[in-house]
Amino acid sequence: MLSTEETAVAFVRTRKRLAAGSHFSPEYVAAAGQMHRVDPGRWPIHQVAAFLDIHAAVGVGRVALIEVEVGATPRPDAQRQANAAALADLPEPFTATLDMEQNGADEDGEVAWAAPITVVRSTSVTFSAGCQKLEPLTAPVIVQPSRIPLEVGTTMPSRTLLHLEQDGGVARWAYGSTDLYILLNLRHPLLTTAARIAERLPAGEED
Repeated sequence: MLSTEETAVAFVRTRKRLAAGSHFSPEYVAAAGQMHRVDPGRWPIHQVAAFLDIHAAVGVGRVALIEVEVGATPRPDAQRQANAAALADLPEPFTATLDMEQNGADEDGEVAWAAPITVVRSTSVTFSAGCQKLEPLTAPVIVQPSRIPLEVGTTMPSRTLLHLEQDGGVARWAYGSTDLYILLNLRHPLLTTAARIAERLPAGEED
């Protein structure tokens, strides 16, 4: 990232914007990563780099971001029963399973959807209507039923990036947030394979 002028400038600019706390919404930053007692403006540089990777992927449309209402903020890990109860009533077709022990696992549970969902991705193209400011042009994408890891509370941006690359996505329920943010890597084999299988099967025979 620091090997070319263009990416190095993007990195420095992102670090300054995180420190200023005015360019990115707090909810968006927390969806990408949230470190215990460390303000984003003081993240280690490798975590800033991971955040920039995620933000760039969202900007070019490789990653889509979905907001699902939970209606409650997550409680500490010791109150997993309360967290599981809050996640038990997600809007259809989403369901969440919280690992009640976790015990050093790579994630806190999983989120699944039993029917195709429509997500919106960036086309990396902007437009302006008259004197209005530039707005991003988006496009809908259908994602077939699948499941992804769930991360509750704090998690490093690098962990979010790992889930996107390894698992095809991650569901983030950050401390202080009443919504679940689902990040999906639209180019990941797990998601694209599910889409190809669904296209070949007759209606109603998807697994």
